[in-house]
Amino acid sequence: MLRKWFAPTKKYNSLIDITIQDLRDMGVKAIALDADNTSSYDRTRTPIPGAVEWIDGMKKAGFKMVLLSNGKGERTHFLAGLYGIPVICLSFKPLPIGYIRAVLKFRTRPEKFVMIGDQLFTDIWGANLTGFQSIYCKPAGPDNEQKIGFAIKRFFERLVLWYLDKTEGDAS
Repeated sequence: MLRKWFAPTKKYNSLIDITIQDLRDMGVKAIALDADNTSSYDRTRTPIPGAVEWIDGMKKAGFKMVLLSNGKGERTHFLAGLYGIPVICLSFKPLPIGYIRAVLKFRTRPEKFVMIGDQLFTDIWGANLTGFQSIYCKPAGPDNEQKIGFAIKRFFERLVLWYLDKTEGDAS
């Protein structure tokens, strides 16, 4: 059950490690991209090094792109403007709402989308619920949210990733 809901299609250390060929090999036509700790540092307007160039390269290669964020308002719109891509704010990941909006926006089948993000319990779970492919990237920086709940969530994400790695190839 853990594998069905939380296993990403692929894992990378960073967004910028994902190549055009990797996405083509997956059959991807459209990319839903997370903001915090994936394309930008947590709760900032600062992209991770190389993110803007990576996004430009993906757009030039013909991939449709959208910033799919649980964030709201000004900051996510700023990042989307910087990246030159549309944004879906308040996407309520892992619920399918934002993912379905992306499918409708681009008229692209869910299996031709990939969600790229740093959180199993939002980005990857939502992608798996919706039929998207998914790429998990290690968080790009420290989380600015110092709440105990977020620390607990990150602990359980590491535990699930460890289990998935340990049981890779099993039918569990």
